[in-house]
Amino acid sequence: MQVFANESAALAREKLSTACVEMKRLLDALRDPHHGRVADEIHAIRKQGKILRGGFELFRLKPTAGREIQAIGRLLSGSRDAVSRCSTWRKLDVSGDEQTVAAIAALLEQQIHISTRRPPEVSINWCHARVDAAMELLDSLPARELPERVSKGWKKLQRRARKLCHSLERRNEHRFHEARKALKAWSGAAVFLTDEHPLKEPAPALMEELGDENDLTVLAAWLRTHGFTPRFAPGVWDILEQKQNKLRRHLVKAGLAL
Repeated sequence: MQVFANESAALAREKLSTACVEMKRLLDALRDPHHGRVADEIHAIRKQGKILRGGFELFRLKPTAGREIQAIGRLLSGSRDAVSRCSTWRKLDVSGDEQTVAAIAALLEQQIHISTRRPPEVSINWCHARVDAAMELLDSLPARELPERVSKGWKKLQRRARKLCHSLERRNEHRFHEARKALKAWSGAAVFLTDEHPLKEPAPALMEELGDENDLTVLAAWLRTHGFTPRFAPGVWDILEQKQNKLRRHLVKAGLAL
């Protein structure tokens, strides 16, 4: 097992703490009605949150501090999810049943419009409190424990990501989702280590493609929930499943190469 020096572990904690401060700054920007587009701001917050969660996993704080940050992403998920679903739908470029296609597109656009509202002030305050709680947990770690925590955390993140990516050949929807989460955590943790530990290809590309697969899965769930089942929208499902199956075949090969 690779053992990190005291200085490297201490620097990683310092960088993680700074990243938490940046998260609070991004949350504060949501209070300003004249500060950019809500969807873009929430996207930046959720992206920062994924990095932070990887950092807290590096310090083996996933069940505590990591959960605090995860709660923020869930609270703000509505806006970004609406944008992602609409973007995924457009990429499918479905034609055929014009009435069905128009109904789906219109509803997706409406949900984007609804999601452009800024979160209530009390909700932003609650998110702030979650970051503060996570920072307190990080600060409470004794300095002498940091090297061992970082060493074990980094090894576990690497091992889990590779194991899950190698298991994609089973074509289980849950495994694609778990592999994506594991790669995101590994990638987030790498941000807080020295430049000697970047994620190398094919990991970044695989993470991006697993995100595409997840977008298709999320859209499929949305279609079912809103009544656009294979029975009522067969043309849509033919295209969606064809694209998803092709992508999954590619991901199986890419996962084995990690």
